[in-house]
Amino acid sequence: MGLGLVEYSKFLVNNGIDFLAVANIEEALSLREAGIKAEILMLTPFCNEKELTKLIENQITLTISSIEQMELLEEMTKNNDFEIKAHVKIDTGFGRYGFLYKNPSEILHLFQMCDKIQIKRNLYAFCKTYG
Repeated sequence: MGLGLVEYSKFLVNNGIDFLAVANIEEALSLREAGIKAEILMLTPFCNEKELTKLIENQITLTISSIEQMELLEEMTKNNDFEIKAHVKIDTGFGRYGFLYKNPSEILHLFQMCDKIQIKRNLYAFCKTYG
């Protein structure tokens, strides 16, 4: 990728970094293809089932920002034995994308219903603070 993504990522991992974030699926997959085993978070939301399949197969941590994404995840994983690692995107007011922060208990309830999704950071603390 343009700015030496793979080389820079290898440098970071070799110096103790164990969690990387990328902007898109192409970057995530290029790191996995280069043999990088560190956890990788894709910051942008996934768009479709084909993308989602690739991300799950490569153990990429997802960003979930909508009920529709959760429904797609649940549908795709209901007959599988794996869990999906995810971060929750909260829209704090810019209106770009994400769950609206004004409804934290609703967000928590949605994720409690999804037994295959493993939240990587503390959504419960967010909901307790803002709910």
